[in-house]
Amino acid sequence: MGDAADPWKRHRLLKRIGLVSVAFLFLVFAPAASGRVDMRSHGFWILTLSWMLFVIVMLILTHELKCPRCGQRFYAKGADFWQMTKTCLHCGQQKYSDVSAAPKPVNGGR
Repeated sequence: MGDAADPWKRHRLLKRIGLVSVAFLFLVFAPAASGRVDMRSHGFWILTLSWMLFVIVMLILTHELKCPRCGQRFYAKGADFWQMTKTCLHCGQQKYSDVSAAPKPVNGGR
C-alpha cells in the first residue's frame, strides 16, 4: 500500500488541499470584497455555502487523521483538538519525522 512508503501521505494531502483552497478563496472572494460582484446574487450565496460545507468537511477529515506511530488521532485527544500542533497529542511523534525514531515526551503538542 502507498502509505507504507510515506506514512505522512494523508497529512500532506490534506495540507495541500487546504493551501489550494485558501488560494481559491482569495481569488473568488476578493472581487466580492472590492464591490465588483453583487453579494446578494444567488450564485454568490451558493458559492459561500459550498465553501462553508468544504471547511466543515476539512475539519472533520483533519480531526480523524491518525498518527502513523500510535494509530490514535494526531490532532485530537479527548476534548482537545489542536490543528496547529507539531507533535502527536498522544505519543509525542513529531509531524513529518521518521516514525521509527524514539518518541519524545508528550507536552500537550503546543
